[in-house]
Amino acid sequence: MNLNRLIHKKHQFRLMLCGHKAVETGAACLLLMLQGQLAQATLGHVLVASQTGVLTVFPLLGITWTRHARHFANRWVSAMFVGVCSFFADAVIHGSHYRGKYTEAALTAIGAFGLSVVISYTPVGKQIDRLAEGFLHR
Repeated sequence: MNLNRLIHKKHQFRLMLCGHKAVETGAACLLLMLQGQLAQATLGHVLVASQTGVLTVFPLLGITWTRHARHFANRWVSAMFVGVCSFFADAVIHGSHYRGKYTEAALTAIGAFGLSVVISYTPVGKQIDRLAEGFLHR
């Protein structure tokens, strides 16, 4: 059974977007929440970072159902969307571990943006870009 035949390219893109962007944001959040001390990670830290990642992708997923989904074909615009959504998700899920109320949220947004851009140049990122091209031709 070939999943490519069963699942339309737009839905494949939505699945890839949710998975990868949630992991990118969660990784940035976890790294900053632990202030680089990954050996001190607990299940609670991983759950909070996972919640941040999941909350980040909800608005992104919603955008894929609109005519604005074509913007995800551009890696920079896509990374910007991820950064903005991760800022709000991080600010909502937990408080900052740094000085300033939204410092950690801003740093998480910058980290998620950076990871999104870096991953877009990998083979997995190029596959996501190919799937996003399905939104260019309406």
